[in-house]
Amino acid sequence: MSINQSEIIKKTDEFLDTLKLNLKQIKLKKYQSVVFNSSEFRTKEILNESVHKVKKSSLPLIYTIELLEISKLPKLLGLFEDFSESNKKKVKNKDRVNLSRYNKSLSSFLYVGSSTTGIYSRLKNHFGTRGNRVYSLHLCKWDNGIDYDIKLRTYTIENVKSPNTMHAIVELVEQQVWDELEPNFGKRSGQ
Repeated sequence: MSINQSEIIKKTDEFLDTLKLNLKQIKLKKYQSVVFNSSEFRTKEILNESVHKVKKSSLPLIYTIELLEISKLPKLLGLFEDFSESNKKKVKNKDRVNLSRYNKSLSSFLYVGSSTTGIYSRLKNHFGTRGNRVYSLHLCKWDNGIDYDIKLRTYTIENVKSPNTMHAIVELVEQQVWDELEPNFGKRSGQ
């Protein structure tokens, strides 16, 4: 079976036109800022109580995780580097933790992400109280219990008119936030 190249290009062009129209109508709005102390995500039980400080949204979310005490960044990154070295020696899909990519940016922002299906599970992965297989920060698995505060900021993406462009819009907005903040961990969405 062969593909109709001209039809594929035509449909792609139509999708881009729809996407551009949708981008002109959307709004990125600050939704919430929540501070977590590292003591609030040491165990599943503790996090299950504190994670509900974060409001759910039926709209797509962009989120950022920022270390509030920048003076603690070198210590935190050193702990990550030590853990990462020993973690590499473990067996994938058995006892290795799938860590987000380390960017060595020295930004106060640790991570930029998005959620279209519910943020709680992503936070549980990032804080480290869930399994090891999802690529995430897994903070409590490598921060050696040090005391620090992080701020979670969430932003809603409103007025997405076309459901079939939602994923592309969320990805494009997340990429722009990622480029601006240059977080220490994670990869630019879509790459």
